[in-house]
Amino acid sequence: MKKIIVAFMLFCTHTVLAQSEKSISNTDIKDVKIFLSGAEINRSFKTTVDAGITQLVVENLSPEINRNSISAILSGDAMVLSTSFSLNYLKENKTSPVLKKLRDSLDVLNDNIGELNILKSVYTDEAAMLNANKQVGGSNVGLTAENLQKVIDFFRTRMIDIKGKLSDVDKKMMKLNEKIKKVNDQINEENGKLNQPSGAIFVTISSKQKANISIDLSYYANGASWKPSYDLRATDVNSPVSLMYKASVSQNTGENWDNVRVSLSTGNPSLTGIKPELNKWYLRFMTPQYKNRMSAAPSAVQESVIAYDAIESSGKMEDNSLASSVQIQESQIVTEFIIQIPYTVRSDGKEVQMDIQSYSLPATYAYYAAPKLDKDAFLVASITGWEKLNLLPGPSNVYLENSYVGQSFINPLETEDTLKLSFGRDKRIVIKREKVKDMNTTKFFGNNVEKEFLYEITVRNTKKENITITLQDQLPLTTDEAIKITNGELSNGNYISETGMINWKLDVKTGETKKVRLGYKVKYPKDKVIPGL
Repeated sequence: MKKIIVAFMLFCTHTVLAQSEKSISNTDIKDVKIFLSGAEINRSFKTTVDAGITQLVVENLSPEINRNSISAILSGDAMVLSTSFSLNYLKENKTSPVLKKLRDSLDVLNDNIGELNILKSVYTDEAAMLNANKQVGGSNVGLTAENLQKVIDFFRTRMIDIKGKLSDVDKKMMKLNEKIKKVNDQINEENGKLNQPSGAIFVTISSKQKANISIDLSYYANGASWKPSYDLRATDVNSPVSLMYKASVSQNTGENWDNVRVSLSTGNPSLTGIKPELNKWYLRFMTPQYKNRMSAAPSAVQESVIAYDAIESSGKMEDNSLASSVQIQESQIVTEFIIQIPYTVRSDGKEVQMDIQSYSLPATYAYYAAPKLDKDAFLVASITGWEKLNLLPGPSNVYLENSYVGQSFINPLETEDTLKLSFGRDKRIVIKREKVKDMNTTKFFGNNVEKEFLYEITVRNTKKENITITLQDQLPLTTDEAIKITNGELSNGNYISETGMINWKLDVKTGETKKVRLGYKVKYPKDKVIPGL
């Protein structure tokens, strides 16, 4: 009730301030610029204003409008004095086509329920009549056994038939009631949308004489967004990578965008543009709280440096036919994709898929495995020059040899020159990592204990072609002088002392098996415990 009173006062106030008021109910959407969060809607309309001050009330707009973003550019012999925005809680709700269709469906379902109720009543009455006439013949009249059997057979047969038909009616009514509930739920949802307030923009115009004018109206609205996604396709390891850049667009602004031109911006106006300020940073002592717990063992190979030596595909970084339907504009801080094909995006939160660009990218392919973490080999495509593609972080569907491999993730925010795209697991490369039992020992020397470890990694190529694979493992590192680590057998692997990583680059022919070994010793005080060792 308070909202209605406030809205009424706002409308009255606008009316009092203006000499005349004119409602604009229908305006055309010229185009929509969708940001990662929010959207800029550009509308246009023509009208006539009298001499003096006229207030135009542009109705049926989004209730999510940011009032500070409103811009009205006028063409004609008049001047825009001001713009403002308010919510209209008093709008007359019109039945939407979707709601009308749902109500028609509900009427049909209710008619079907009524017909089944009539049928059920007839069968019930017939069963009651049979039960009421179970007594056959008079008290002084007897029946022959043959006639009595016929009566019994008739009664049984007819009751079975009636009970069966009643059961069928009940089943049909149950299904219809389920449909009615779903339709009613959908009607309630649609009614909820209609009961939402609409937005109204007030444009105050000053004109010296009666004039025909046209106005371009733009505003920013919350409740819209787009998310990037990708399709990655490769025919084989000798072919370039085909990358399809796509967008998932959705909106709940309260207004439908029907057959409009759309552009996608990498900007996000919802984020503050104010630069951060550092405050003073004070260091203070605090009493440490000791807990008797052991840190978990390392669960991942970190800070890896891998030198890929792989097959390089031919191909050019060029667009396909989609380039003619999407224009790219780059400013100092954002990129905008202007899509020439019109789209319809309803205000229902459902995602609409849009194609942005398609690229054919030269790539080098290599197999990579870290058997300490995962026994499978992964095919990785490396692409340079990716920074020219204006990519954003997003999921990607991966296809290899025309088959769906799985889902990966593209992260162009990485600072490396090469973008690595995973094409999934190749089960035809069999990898094992096992301890060499005889070489894993524990020895005691005075107050110290020395543990020796030796692992063997086996790679077998069951593919029809030769492969090059990079294996990666690691040796432990320490900053404690009481812990001594000695490298053992490394099978000529490339050891990086700063990170503890070891890389082996193996050429494995089809049907061939190759092995490498990784060994090290750890010596430390026997009264200490090293987690994960």
